[in-house]
Amino acid sequence: MGKYDVDPNVITYISAILGILAGFMIYLGKIYESVLIIFLSQILDCTDGDLARLTGKKTRKGAFLDRIFDRFVDSAIIGGIVALNPLKYWFTGFLALVGSLSVSISRAMAEAEGVVCKVGIAGRDTRLLIIMLGLIFGFYNETLIIVAILSFITVTHRIIYTINKLQV
Repeated sequence: MGKYDVDPNVITYISAILGILAGFMIYLGKIYESVLIIFLSQILDCTDGDLARLTGKKTRKGAFLDRIFDRFVDSAIIGGIVALNPLKYWFTGFLALVGSLSVSISRAMAEAEGVVCKVGIAGRDTRLLIIMLGLIFGFYNETLIIVAILSFITVTHRIIYTINKLQV
């Protein structure tokens, strides 16, 4: 091993902590800081799996933790946006959250049935990019609406794709 022997799961934990912190920073109204933290969290989230593969430390435990923590981060970020104006954003926030969680669960359920299901226009990276841009430009409710719509389109695509694969 090289000079630094970093456990990929440590990077997963740091990524999750940063992502949840970003949600809290949004709640505090520190929008630009939160976007920077989301960006750093996402870089680390992409790095942990690559590091695990490169160092031969890829584990089912690490993959599981990564997927679960991603949902915590997504929820914290959407929750942070809703907290900016709960009376105005609660419903679109609810739809964005349900849609985002449904994107990942639709993939997990397809894969549980043996179907590799990475189809759809609103994977996690896309949703986070939309959220970061929406935060930067101050379009909070519109961002939640876009995330919700694209998430439900993705879920529908994954359902249709998986059903078609299972009928073969």
